[in-house]
Amino acid sequence: MGYATKEDIDELYGTDLLVKIADYDRDGTPDPLVVDKGLLAADEICDAYLSAQYTIPVVPTPGVVKNCAIDIAVYKIALGRGGRTDEMRVRYEDALALLEKISTGKVGLGLPPETVDNGDGTSTTTNPNVKRAGGSFDCGRA
Repeated sequence: MGYATKEDIDELYGTDLLVKIADYDRDGTPDPLVVDKGLLAADEICDAYLSAQYTIPVVPTPGVVKNCAIDIAVYKIALGRGGRTDEMRVRYEDALALLEKISTGKVGLGLPPETVDNGDGTSTTTNPNVKRAGGSFDCGRA
């Protein structure tokens, strides 16, 4: 399961965009392998950033992550076709900047708190927007 799908791109930008950037065989439809490759690249980039704070993959997919994945995928798909636009580049760079903020804990995922029934009449509420426990190594400290 990825953070975004072809249908998500269609919904946000319309099918015409995918035909323009992913129809390598010029049959009027986006080539599935080209789209899948772009979506996979987007997932890998999102995971690289998200893994700094969260267990990946992040499930359910937060809307902010899905939108980043869409913009990254569109940019990556357009690279192979020469159909990139300045708007695609700006959206790609904005997505990376947002993922950077998420990876450093400056921005949360926008997920609602989760309440789990403990089975003993009590419940526990957790905030999925809080970074994972454990921290990271800091080689600069003694």
